[in-house]
Amino acid sequence: MDQYLDMLGRIPLFSGLSKGELREVAQVTTELRVKAGTELIRQGSTASEAFVIVNGEADVTRDGEHLATVGAGQIQGELSLLLDRPRTAAVTAKSDMTILDIDRRSFNLLLDDIPMIARKMLPIVAERLASNAEHQHDT
Repeated sequence: MDQYLDMLGRIPLFSGLSKGELREVAQVTTELRVKAGTELIRQGSTASEAFVIVNGEADVTRDGEHLATVGAGQIQGELSLLLDRPRTAAVTAKSDMTILDIDRRSFNLLLDDIPMIARKMLPIVAERLASNAEHQHDT
């Protein structure tokens, strides 16, 4: 998984982590290959994982409306690693993809072992939540 350290380090959620901490995060990921058309995240479902896109693209939709196309180096479902909340959007593979799956149980065990990772991630998560709340009030 060392080949993914640079990619993980460019993701805002993990950008403050040291190489060693990134290596620990990489250790709790599972590389998966998915086919175009695979529903990666179902809107409204309870989440227990996030994933980083290694290659390929996916469409993000809410209530059937296209919101974005995401690709390599982007993370989806990251708030679900920390919060037990229903998914607010659906994510469907637009092309064949390789993703790094991060399940909540493994991630929480990692944070128990190395709490400094959580401390470094907290400001990024707080900013993301504040930004999401701000956008909800704009609509």
